[in-house]
Amino acid sequence: MSVDYVRRVTILVAGLVLFLAIPVLCQTQAGQKPQARPAQAAAVQQEEQQEYTEEEYDAYDKACNEKDLDKQGPMLLAFMEKYPKSKLQQYIVTSFQTLMYELQKQKKYDKLESLAEQWLKLFPNELQTWVYIADAAQKLGHLPKFIEYGLKIYAQKPTPGMAYYIADAFEKTGDQTQYLAWTEKLFAYPEFSDKFELRMIFVKKYAEEKKMDKAAEYAQLALKAMATAKKPESVPEADWNKRVRESKRSSHYLIGLNLYDKDKYAEAILELERVLGVDPKFGMAYYYIGLSQWKLGKVENHEAPLSFAKAYLLKGEMSEQAKEHLEKIYKAIHNNTTIGIDKIYRRAKTELAGGRTAQEG
Repeated sequence: MSVDYVRRVTILVAGLVLFLAIPVLCQTQAGQKPQARPAQAAAVQQEEQQEYTEEEYDAYDKACNEKDLDKQGPMLLAFMEKYPKSKLQQYIVTSFQTLMYELQKQKKYDKLESLAEQWLKLFPNELQTWVYIADAAQKLGHLPKFIEYGLKIYAQKPTPGMAYYIADAFEKTGDQTQYLAWTEKLFAYPEFSDKFELRMIFVKKYAEEKKMDKAAEYAQLALKAMATAKKPESVPEADWNKRVRESKRSSHYLIGLNLYDKDKYAEAILELERVLGVDPKFGMAYYYIGLSQWKLGKVENHEAPLSFAKAYLLKGEMSEQAKEHLEKIYKAIHNNTTIGIDKIYRRAKTELAGGRTAQEG
């Protein structure tokens, strides 16, 4: 998905739910009446009141016992077309279903896709055939076709695996609306309860759209998912820790920013301090903590000035604005002068370095 991890992360979900046809040996090996060889066919035909002709039986026998899978499919289809009312049709159907199973097993997806589509002309509502086409189309990269049949399968048999692959296919074809809609469907499945990066897709989307309420809502969902998330075996420890850390930082920050926008300054400070618990050098958190402290009148003991000093020293996006706010506050409580402001910068630098003293704290 848009985040590389979403495509590659090991998920506790099986792939396509394949209702695989049970491999059935050709009926000439299964004890069915068409066992009789051509030499015996006449007697069988007399007993059964000429249920099928010798010509029919020969065509059936050749198609059923053809070893070349590439040739067998057209032969079986030719029989279906030539003898549409034959009593041998049921055995041809079984043989064709077995053929599709073998083609899938041998990963001959181009042959499988073509033959399965031809089979649908005869049996248009056969779920298993839809599954074969969807599987082959996905493997071949025929994504519009995969989506077409994936949607049909999901409508009859909704599974988390199919929902995931449909979402992935919509993303790859550039249909962002459907991609997001199907990604959100995944949240209802327990198999995806810990997939926090799926939630982060929506956090990013709504943050970019300046819909902070929605961004904060999905940030909360992402944090809940992180609480139970486990590192996939295929992901290096360092990479996993980085992903979790960045997602936690972003989630807490956006929640804190939303609280600030709602004038909930004390709550915003608490949430932004959680950001610093994840990343002590995140300047934007200090900046909005400073603004919140300023709004609450926390300036006499240098609460807001110290936060702005840290935001300035970290040289983040709002560094210069932090400096301006610091000087404005400092002048207001020091007779319009900045004499001694260097002490605040030194203290901020010491605390950022992790060397906070009892006297300073």
